[in-house]
Amino acid sequence: MPSDRPFPIAFAVTPRFDVFYALYTVTNSAPSVLERWKVRAIMRLPRDFERVAKRVAPVPLFWPLLADALQRTPGEMTFDEIVSNLREMPVEDLKSNVLSGIFHDAATVRLLVGGKKNLRQVLVNDKSEGAELLTYFGLRPYDASSHAVRAMTMLLSHPETFRDELALVLERFWQTGFRRDWSALEPKMRAESFRMRDLEEELPLEELTRDLRLPVAFDANARELRPKSGAPIPYDRIDRCFIIPSAFNTRRWWAKYETKTGRVSLYFPVLRDATPANGIVADDWDMRASTAGPRSSINAESVFRALGDTTRYAIASILARTPTTSAELARSLRVSKPTITHHVQALRRAGLITDTPAGGSTKLSLSRETVAAVSEAAMEQLFSSTGDLPLVTTRKRRTS
Repeated sequence: MPSDRPFPIAFAVTPRFDVFYALYTVTNSAPSVLERWKVRAIMRLPRDFERVAKRVAPVPLFWPLLADALQRTPGEMTFDEIVSNLREMPVEDLKSNVLSGIFHDAATVRLLVGGKKNLRQVLVNDKSEGAELLTYFGLRPYDASSHAVRAMTMLLSHPETFRDELALVLERFWQTGFRRDWSALEPKMRAESFRMRDLEEELPLEELTRDLRLPVAFDANARELRPKSGAPIPYDRIDRCFIIPSAFNTRRWWAKYETKTGRVSLYFPVLRDATPANGIVADDWDMRASTAGPRSSINAESVFRALGDTTRYAIASILARTPTTSAELARSLRVSKPTITHHVQALRRAGLITDTPAGGSTKLSLSRETVAAVSEAAMEQLFSSTGDLPLVTTRKRRTS
């Protein structure tokens, strides 16, 4: 980071915003630059998904709002960490985090969370701030039977239920396809993050802002950040600024979260190109799903045997975290390239390796799909009442 930066700038690759922005895209009927991805994503959703999702996000605009529920958890998060943090979040924090994005008035939020006022009293008050925004959220004009009012009533009166249903919707969306999408997108987002880091090292803050098309302006003379709406933020109030490559932030949303010390953390999910999401090749996944389900296509014995070797387990551990070439594996593990090739082939035969072209080389990744499905496959194959029992031991195979 250049020494003249008035506050730290960090780069993160995480689905903590994109999973919510992707849900906004699939639930929004308006045309989108992500239309090609959107059509595929909608086709793979369960039939009752829209009905279940509306219980926590009655209109699409609720999805970016619900991303703010995680504002007390800083930085980079995996999807499992997103869900875990939601499930463990104190209900008072959940209510405050969500409501503060709807009612941009701390006093109103405190009254609602503390039970001093109910939702109807706030919404029928013509003098309350943000009337136009309340209309976008479907909360104005007030209608007790509307999806939006019922969702917010559930948040206030039964926050544990709201929290559990939100986590359930996210998990279903992840499991029915977005996990595969993010697995394909993550290497591209990581490469984009590296490019952004290079820019950050080369450009003054004001030029970096313009190059990344951030929806704010940094004023070096006044030493403050100026959003398009709302009050400026003095540099000395900014704790950290996170820049996050995004594949779904078509609306250029950003977030400002207050820390425990009264300062603010800024998050800028940056979409520079819609190609990565639209270019996800889903045909391979669709073909696997249509020709054979996970249980019948995965040989649990082969997977366990492949991972039973300590070197192969080490390789799998590396590939689960970062797509890596065979040459990089050899250097990391300090073994010869032929040895790496031998072990990679064993993992590939078990269905544990996916390959992604990267320039003149090939990046290897651990197949999340195979790992996720192996438990179910093992249950079917071990407890099956039909079929031959695989009783040939390693010793017998070697002696034969």
